Amino acid sequence: MEKILKHSVVENVPFWILAGVALVIGIIAFFLPPMGDIKPNALKFISWIFAFTALWTVFAAMMRGIDARIQHGQTSLTIGDIDKKKNEQRLTEQTPEETEEEA
Repeated sequence: MEKILKHSVVENVPFWILAGVALVIGIIAFFLPPMGDIKPNALKFISWIFAFTALWTVFAAMMRGIDARIQHGQTSLTIGDIDKKKNEQRLTEQTPEETEEEA
């Protein structure tokens, strides 16, 4: 898991640039008159930037061949072939036990 986080987030330069831009816009919007009142348009713009940041992270993970499954309520998104890899791992875990029983 540490390797996945390192490649998908820590080394993902566009992620940090977009997140930084969103935070700077939020701070600037807070200090513009009237002070302390962030306009809904600014909040929408910040949310769009964060959405594209998350999308870029998913794209970077796909390009590196990292599989993922995202599920929220009735919506499910699977990137890669997670079930196939789980089945392959189960088969390789069962193989040594079956060979001992056969011998």
